[in-house]
Amino acid sequence: MKPGMRSQQIENLYVRRIDEQRLGPVNEIRGQGLPAEEFVARFYEGISGLKVRFSTPEEDKGPEIGGRQTVDLVVSFPSGKIAFATQVTSSAQKGVMEKKIKEIFDHPFVRPEGIKTQDLSIPKVLVSLDAGQVKDFFTNPNMKQHPEMLLKVIDNHITSLTFALSQTRYLPQQKEVQELIRIFTEEKKRYSH
Repeated sequence: MKPGMRSQQIENLYVRRIDEQRLGPVNEIRGQGLPAEEFVARFYEGISGLKVRFSTPEEDKGPEIGGRQTVDLVVSFPSGKIAFATQVTSSAQKGVMEKKIKEIFDHPFVRPEGIKTQDLSIPKVLVSLDAGQVKDFFTNPNMKQHPEMLLKVIDNHITSLTFALSQTRYLPQQKEVQELIRIFTEEKKRYSH
């Protein structure tokens, strides 16, 4: 065993125990990624004027495995025009969130399948949910019983869209992003008391 390796193992065990005390055992909340995506898709279905679809395998690949971008959901207006794409995470692993934030900073606009060549790229939204809350939601899947999750989703949208707005100089793209910010700001009023 290399010098310091034993102390590293002890430190990792200590950190894992602290996390388990805070979050509960990892095995109980692992695997909440797809349920988190389902929660966000249900949220979109509750907003008048938005249609949602799950990403294609190519859209979900991500750059590290040969794709151009990583998105989990693609949202359109009733006209069929794609409005924005969402990446959803419920990972509590160190570094995962930083990687996803870097992706948004590097590429705040994406071009999922279905975007016409004459259309501008659309904003990418990052939604981060607590895996324990996602698991709790699916034991009681009444959206109105989980306002803190809904507000978190809305705030994540407003934050991502505001960043995207600051990253474009194209007036038509600015107007589309501003409209999305307006939609989510109005939606927030439904859940804020």
